[in-house]
Parts: sequence; C-alpha cells; structure tokens
Amino acid sequence: MEASDYRNKYSIYKPNKTGSGAAVQFDFNKDKRCVFVEAAKQTTPPAGSTAPHAFDWGNKLVFKLASTDLGKILTVLEGRLKSVDLFHDPSKGGYTLAAETKNSTVSLAKGDYGFFLKVSSQARDGSVQAINLGVSEDEAAVLRILLAKAVESMYCW
Repeated sequence: MEASDYRNKYSIYKPNKTGSGAAVQFDFNKDKRCVFVEAAKQTTPPAGSTAPHAFDWGNKLVFKLASTDLGKILTVLEGRLKSVDLFHDPSKGGYTLAAETKNSTVSLAKGDYGFFLKVSSQARDGSVQAINLGVSEDEAAVLRILLAKAVESMYCW
C-alpha cells in the first residue's frame, strides 16, 4: 500500500495536555473532484515515542465534500453566514461505508475568536463518534483560499 503524501493536505492540529485534543486534514482529490475532510482524536503516544502528542488516524472520520458543500463552507469562512451543517447519508450513494455508517455530518460555525468545526458519524448500531476542533482566524484564512482554489480546479477555471 502506498504511503499518503501529507504535503498536499492542509492540516490543523490542536493537541492539549488532557489528551482530549483533535486534528483535521483537508485533502483535495483532483481526480475525484472533491475535498476529503479527515478528523482524528488525540491519543496517547506509543510507548518509546519521543512525540509529545499523537492522533488516532486509524480510527479517523472521513467526510467527502463536493463543490456544493465547499460553497456552503466558504459562505461561513467569508462571513456571509454564521454557520452551516452538512449531512450525508452514504446509503443513498451506494458507498462502501453504507454498511457501517448510517450518516455523517460536518458543522462549521463562526465564534467570537475563530470558528468551531465538528465532524461526526453515526454507526448503524446508533453509536455516535464526534470530533470537535477550534479553527483560528489565521487557519480559516488559509482554508478559505485553499477551498476556493479547489472549486476553481474542479471546474478547470
């Protein structure tokens, strides 16, 4: 299996001392004309590791953003809307995840000092996994530029 190329992902890491932090990566897939949001919870670093923080990418949540989803997120990042909630039902598209996942959501809301991002997934058994992350104004500025460029690239403009 080929290793992921993390150079092309925009990553926001928010570890904390209590171990309840999170990280998110935005990965533009030009061939599939979408952006994948991958979110992971902070976990304890493996024994013998010198890393101060670790994230559970093996159990990450993944949400696929099409151009219409990106437009909605951009309206929040540009200050036109206070918040947006995106809802996906994988069973409607016949995706592989449909057997395990009932639905997934991404929420982005403007706060007093930046933005709040939430990625969640509800399993068929009803259990919910949610990952919350604060996004600073400077991180949001870069994200806005990258998402706008992704939309341009999707349409070859």
